[in-house]
Amino acid sequence: MDKQKVCTYLAYFAKSLLLVLAIGWLIFALLSGAENSGVLKNIPNALPWAILLVFVCIAFRWQILGGILIILFGLFTVVFFSALEFLWILFLISLPLIALGAILTFTVRK
Repeated sequence: MDKQKVCTYLAYFAKSLLLVLAIGWLIFALLSGAENSGVLKNIPNALPWAILLVFVCIAFRWQILGGILIILFGLFTVVFFSALEFLWILFLISLPLIALGAILTFTVRK
């Protein structure tokens, strides 16, 4: 298998996994706590994950731009969630976003 095919498969894998993660976190943010306050009041909690979903959609069209935006979003989650204090957040949210964004950025098809 040549290098170009490996890069293509890695990019498809990263995009697919990011899509699943973004949709899963968006649904989780919408539904967590919805039994008390309702789904509509949870929309502000889900807004960052909706932004991530937009970034993933951008990555499907413009891979480098989407990858850079996803890396920046991953770095934002490090600060926003204090991920350096809570390592499980770092390993479950921030690092996967940064790694998958890096895969998208550096596996560009020509």
